[in-house]
Amino acid sequence: MNWPGLALIITCACTLLLSFSGQAGEVTQVRYVDASQMKHNPNNAYFGQLLQLALEKSADKYGPYQLTPIDIDISQRRHFRELDNGIINVFWTMTNYRRETEALPVRVPLMKGVYGLRLLASNPRDLDTLAGVKSQAELAAFSFIQGLDWPDTQILRLNRLEVSTEVSEGDMYEFTRRHAGYLYPRAVTELYAETESGGYLDLANERHLLLRYPAVMYFFVAKDNQQLAERLEFGLRAAMADGSFDKLFYGFAPHREALRQAQLSERTLINLSNPLLPQTADEQAVLKLQDEVIAHQVQ
Repeated sequence: MNWPGLALIITCACTLLLSFSGQAGEVTQVRYVDASQMKHNPNNAYFGQLLQLALEKSADKYGPYQLTPIDIDISQRRHFRELDNGIINVFWTMTNYRRETEALPVRVPLMKGVYGLRLLASNPRDLDTLAGVKSQAELAAFSFIQGLDWPDTQILRLNRLEVSTEVSEGDMYEFTRRHAGYLYPRAVTELYAETESGGYLDLANERHLLLRYPAVMYFFVAKDNQQLAERLEFGLRAAMADGSFDKLFYGFAPHREALRQAQLSERTLINLSNPLLPQTADEQAVLKLQDEVIAHQVQ
């Protein structure tokens, strides 16, 4: 018997086994910002739950994980800095060309295009005028309130709509209540939760219009964290394949309540373009996801 050869085979096998054991035992650390309570919006909790689902669905392949929420309120712009600094490992935001050069996107839509389905928080004095609006051109009579670093700001401006970025995020509903002629577009899943928690239900009574542009929300990780990006994509696609993604999305209580109240299929649809949508996002696929949400009947 060739003992030296056998010893070499055993040594290689043990080394390989130890390598796999080390990989399986390595804990994936995932820190993210959870500002659900600070922003008075329970919808933000969905992303933490989806993140956990993706990590759980990928555990057999990638090993254990530790998910740590950080409860601080930071701007979208600062998320990128904290990602580079290693303070956080992942965050979620709408994608565009610039953002995909600054961080690594996990190209699986998290919200079925819902952040491109916008309802209009509006001053009660504007409701009669809005009831007669049927086109983008008629919307141009209003000014839109948005954040300075929000992708939606550029999207609306590229559609020849006037946008004001001078109002701070925390004051936008109050500004809308005090000033007629201004509209504050919010995602379908944001409007009702925010107006209820903030005491602005009188601003959520516009039930005629639905603005639509193709937009997707992705998880983003640091550009050098390819392993986490691959793990999250694997987990998200596994959740989509076994139905647990849809179960979470449509079963999440704030989503279900928002879709029930919004009655999307009964609204006048005003389609806007999104020149900032990367080609990798597949516009037609995004629109198909939005069609699914619009047609969804809450049970």
